[in-house]
Amino acid sequence: MRVTRMEPVRAAALVLAALSMLALRPGVADAGDPKVKVVASVPDLGDMARRIGGDRVQVDVLASGREDLHGVPARPSFIPKLSRADLLLTLGLDAEHSWLPALADEARNQRIREDQTGWIETSRGVAVLDVPTVLSRAEGEQHPEGNPHINIGPQNGAMMARNVADAFSDFDPAGAAEYTRRCDAYVAELEALAQRLRVEGAPLRGVRVISYHADLSYLTEFYGMEIVGTLEPKPGIEPTAGHMARLAEAGRAAGVTMVVYNQAQPAKLAGKFADRIGARPVQIGNMVGALDGVSTWAALQEHNLQALLAALGGGR
Repeated sequence: MRVTRMEPVRAAALVLAALSMLALRPGVADAGDPKVKVVASVPDLGDMARRIGGDRVQVDVLASGREDLHGVPARPSFIPKLSRADLLLTLGLDAEHSWLPALADEARNQRIREDQTGWIETSRGVAVLDVPTVLSRAEGEQHPEGNPHINIGPQNGAMMARNVADAFSDFDPAGAAEYTRRCDAYVAELEALAQRLRVEGAPLRGVRVISYHADLSYLTEFYGMEIVGTLEPKPGIEPTAGHMARLAEAGRAAGVTMVVYNQAQPAKLAGKFADRIGARPVQIGNMVGALDGVSTWAALQEHNLQALLAALGGGR
């Protein structure tokens, strides 16, 4: 059972506009171009794909990085990219469910539809958090398999990268050795990054925060922070006055010092609530490309840590 904030009703309307743009038969690679055609749902996966695939892959990215992960606006340009794709990289755990599966269906490319061999979920093998024990529409926008915001947890990068490399090797066995070599080097960087960030983020251990949406679990687990509550009363449900009043009381009682939100969430609301409880508003990025200068997955992790440390007075 999937319970999401909105159904993907706009995808079909895009198809008529997009089909006229197609230069190839749907789902058939260009025989003159030997590169593996990869589409990434979010820029994080596009960055990983380029690092691992090198010259053997051609990478297109759908989301710009500034959107709400669960509500990326569908664009006509998505359909031709999906129609030509050999592989579609996704976060999985229903992260993109409100917009991507319908588009993949409409692209008439059987390979990259959900649950087919070309639909790649990079969450495979990640230690998933927040798996619901009860599924009900009354609980808001639930993700039955667990929290899908794996990309803002520094601990998850290596596993995501390995899943990308495995998908490339399975599709293009001739390049498997190169994909493995490039992945091993990249994973070594990511593991070293995670070790360093954990040390630098030590002052965050035990810090109590309130978030806008239930999207911080991997980030706060990595740094040993505690989430006291969310401005949304339930995932995907707009904040209400009554909920905010109860949350303010709980936040003051718990000694919350930060109200954390991302670039796609209302900064004014987060700022006003932070003032209300004597905390600091902290903006992080929810994807690569979310903020200026955040152009790689590693840079996203660096930026988010520094934003949190700055709220404690210890950031660069």
